[in-house]
Amino acid sequence: MRHLSYSIKNIKELEEILSSTEIKAQGNSSSILVQVFSANTDEEWIEEATSSISKRLPQAVIVGATTVGEVIFGKTYTNSTAIGFSFFDITTLHVISKECDTTQEFDMGKVIVNEISTIDEHIAGVLLLSTPLNIDVASLLEGIKTSESSYPIFGAGAGNYSSMDNSLVFSNQWIKSKGAVAVVFTGEELQIDYRTYLGWKPLSQEMTITKVEGMLVKTIDNRPAFEVYDKYLGLPNDESFFLNVLEFPVLLQRDGEELARVPVFVDEDGGIQFVADIHEGEKIRIGYGDPDLIINDSAQMHQLVQKFQPEAIFLFTCGCRRFLMQELVELETAPFQKVAPTFGFYTYGEFLGTPSNLQLLNSTMVIVSFREGKTKIFSNSSAKIVNDTPKDSSDPYLNKHGRIISRLVHFVEAVTSELAEKNVELNQLYVTDQLTGLYNRHKLDEVLLYEFDRVQRYKASLGLIILDIDHFKEVNDTYGHQVGDDVLSSLSKILRDNARKSDTVGRWGGEEFLIICPESDLKGLIQYAEKLRKLIEGFPFDKVGHKTSCFGLAMYQEGDTIETIISKADKALYKAKNSGRNRVESVY
Repeated sequence: MRHLSYSIKNIKELEEILSSTEIKAQGNSSSILVQVFSANTDEEWIEEATSSISKRLPQAVIVGATTVGEVIFGKTYTNSTAIGFSFFDITTLHVISKECDTTQEFDMGKVIVNEISTIDEHIAGVLLLSTPLNIDVASLLEGIKTSESSYPIFGAGAGNYSSMDNSLVFSNQWIKSKGAVAVVFTGEELQIDYRTYLGWKPLSQEMTITKVEGMLVKTIDNRPAFEVYDKYLGLPNDESFFLNVLEFPVLLQRDGEELARVPVFVDEDGGIQFVADIHEGEKIRIGYGDPDLIINDSAQMHQLVQKFQPEAIFLFTCGCRRFLMQELVELETAPFQKVAPTFGFYTYGEFLGTPSNLQLLNSTMVIVSFREGKTKIFSNSSAKIVNDTPKDSSDPYLNKHGRIISRLVHFVEAVTSELAEKNVELNQLYVTDQLTGLYNRHKLDEVLLYEFDRVQRYKASLGLIILDIDHFKEVNDTYGHQVGDDVLSSLSKILRDNARKSDTVGRWGGEEFLIICPESDLKGLIQYAEKLRKLIEGFPFDKVGHKTSCFGLAMYQEGDTIETIISKADKALYKAKNSGRNRVESVY
């Protein structure tokens, strides 16, 4: 396998390349893949370029996409058309091009993977390009995931420099703004190594996605989604929102993997459109890229790829990485060129996995290495390294942009961690009775509201127990309030140690305690209360000795309110007191 890369600005330059001895010398290849990654979204330009290639190389499979940056020789190019020629010795290629209307993406994914399954050759891998600005690519990938095959799929979503409303994918004379192109590589000798890494860190507090329509996140923590970015970053909701927010995707965990999702625009109701899927109920945090982490991770990737000994490397890297890293972005891309010819583009979403576990990624870089045959030692004579002289690492002003950002990220991370710890402490104080360590009245009120909603919605059962210590005032009067507090603390420990997992135990007020018992019946409630009564009766309280207690029980009945069921439990408690104390009484 041999790979050659070029950057062109007009058809004349392309014709000169196609006529060069460098290209003509590859005429004995078994198959040719030409990838065209274009900053120019004019369909006439793309058609003219692909037609020129087809005329000179009629046997070539031509595929491509519009971009937000091009990678040639591992270097970043902008506003150019990058053309990569891959000449295979024994590999064969099959191209599948499908147009798609919205709402049909899932079916199109199934069609693509089914067509691949009809290829009666060993499938080494599949390159996939699609248009995330115009179709639901997440649904497309879900369609592909209906297959249980194990070959690798890799690729990316087409981009657009000038706007967020159009992107193109194409193959030979086929050009579409809504669709996907798949190149199937077949052959026993083709080896493909594929990897990815992120390099983004979570910065904000954790939040919950509460309402989603397609790829439009309507609310986060039951508030308009845009309020999150307004609160944390002060970003305006204007035509520059996408460019302002590129560095700040949301991060989430799914199937054990950390994923990023990049916002695109804000609708009139404050919902945020994303280029990849987010599900209701998922926990998210706003993230930010750490240049140090990205560069360190990329160095590990360079070493792993070098061990594979590829003959060509294709990079699909998110446009937000270029936006974040600026001139430092080549620190992660350029070293690959020292290993093998490196070619690719900056994307609006990356694809990686196998058909049954295919991921739609954001903010990542996907590295795909190709080699025909077994591991070999070869001379990278076709690699054209540009400006490869390393910069002087002793320069104290070198990479100041990245170093400053990394320090700021570290600072924000530390502050966020401190605030998270404080919030846990404050929340604990907010819901906990300081003396007993049980839930306080505020938390008990919250649980009662939740349980009442549950029993009314699902016709479930609910029981309440109110208890207090008999003649507790005499303890305070005789021994003092400190001893009285010790008695309450000891009683609380008995209740806490013997509570059932489903129960909520708290201090209702003074010496009164409330136990909320979901999914209970009256018989079980009485047995539970009797057990607690006997434990309290038999406990030797310090300085006070043995004390008894009264229990009032009530069961929820249709038509009850929180107030009425508590009133019933109170009446049962007073019945126990008036009947001689150290008793359990109930009102059904």
